[in-house]
Amino acid sequence: MPIFTLTTSDTRLPNRQVTDSGFTLIELIVVITILAVIASITIPNLDNFSPKYRLRSAARMVGQTVGWARSLGGGLGLEYVVRYDLDENTIDIIRPPGEEDDPEMDIDQRERLGAESLPKGIEIERILHADGTNDDFGLVDIVLDEYGSTGTHIAILTNEMEQSISVSFQAILGTIEYLSGADVEIPQW
Repeated sequence: MPIFTLTTSDTRLPNRQVTDSGFTLIELIVVITILAVIASITIPNLDNFSPKYRLRSAARMVGQTVGWARSLGGGLGLEYVVRYDLDENTIDIIRPPGEEDDPEMDIDQRERLGAESLPKGIEIERILHADGTNDDFGLVDIVLDEYGSTGTHIAILTNEMEQSISVSFQAILGTIEYLSGADVEIPQW
């Protein structure tokens, strides 16, 4: 008597139907065409957002540089200078004279920490000073004294879309504010 029997018709297995699955060449071409149309509409619009974000990034860079210079000066009890080059769109920190140097050394002879360039398309439009004057070209030196009482100013940055952000630095308080637009004034206390 056989222990195992093999039957060819097992009713437990469902009938399998073979179907072709996948996409036709025409379906693929239609999907690729739709994606290309969507991309051609969307990608140019992304470029319009980029100048705004570059402007914000440049404003943060300026604010952080000024804040860092103030921290260095106040922490060490020394006079640091923030130099804006409005023609080259750079910002730099100039160190105080060294211990062996003449304390009255000219700012142009002092050591610099390295100029940072603003992102492409961003310009320093002008610098407003605490006394109401402003500069719109050349080198502008903002002296941050060891007591933190000097250096109040506003740097106005613009992009190629003529959007503006003003970076306002209040020396005594040590605050940095980012204001939308170029129509700003130094608060008078």
